[in-house]
Amino acid sequence: MVSAIILAYNRSAEVLITVRKLRELQAELTFDLEIIVVDNASLDDTSKMVSEMLPEVTLITRSENNGIAGWNDGFAIAKYKYLLVLDDDSHIESGLLRAVSFLEQHPEVGIIGFHVVDQHLKGDPLLHPEDAWKNLQEVVGFIGCGAIIRKEVYHTIGGFAPWLFIYTHEFEYSIRCLNAGYKIIWFESVNVIHRASNLNRTSKRLRMFTTRNEMAIVYKYFESNRAKYLFRVLVNNLKFIKREGLTTGLYVMQGALLFFKMRKTLNYTPVSKQVQNFYASNFWSTKPVFKWLKGKP
Repeated sequence: MVSAIILAYNRSAEVLITVRKLRELQAELTFDLEIIVVDNASLDDTSKMVSEMLPEVTLITRSENNGIAGWNDGFAIAKYKYLLVLDDDSHIESGLLRAVSFLEQHPEVGIIGFHVVDQHLKGDPLLHPEDAWKNLQEVVGFIGCGAIIRKEVYHTIGGFAPWLFIYTHEFEYSIRCLNAGYKIIWFESVNVIHRASNLNRTSKRLRMFTTRNEMAIVYKYFESNRAKYLFRVLVNNLKFIKREGLTTGLYVMQGALLFFKMRKTLNYTPVSKQVQNFYASNFWSTKPVFKWLKGKP
């Protein structure tokens, strides 16, 4: 009933831990669990380790790294109706059975986002938005290292967007999911441990690409007031200067420049006004810049 797709890049030891944790979880499940590992052109021994030590796992080895779109290779071959999305350094601690039962009872729900435990990202409104979410709340996105997507949704709207490459793909995917008529629910009773390996992660890359991608989502999908929302995204990202220092401001501005370079390549496909308003009111960087404007779309 569930196909787990793990995207791996240069973290062979972490992949082994994630698969082992899934195998331990199987004891409490009453349905079949398929495990797929997509090696996103790792430079280490990820594919070798998986093929030799985990022969029961379906392995896809990519010849080139295409970022978050690597998950799509796993989505395409998955056998079951629910796609469990995991990072190579994240695993479910408990609650998967409850999540699947909920999806079986609520066909209108296209995606369930899990409660991700990650102290490294605590307080970051993009990477840890659930600080402000409530259990079973309809939300505007999910955290990519722990979620379930109906395969029906994948067949309807496709996979993750290759043009993003890294970061914010969950929210780009969610705006398309919402526009297709599905709901996205945050499911607190499923705990995902994000071990958050420091390999392949830098603050420069985070701030540059999140700024670029958040601006691109507004530009590509918003039907009206794009200039206003682009301004909000930029200024709200610049607020990280207070917490992280002036260098962060440079990274954010570099991300904005990357957006202006890429915008001509974006195919304008606006979503409905209702979806735009829901996204703009709930996504952290499209909210008003000044607190006294809170509540205004």
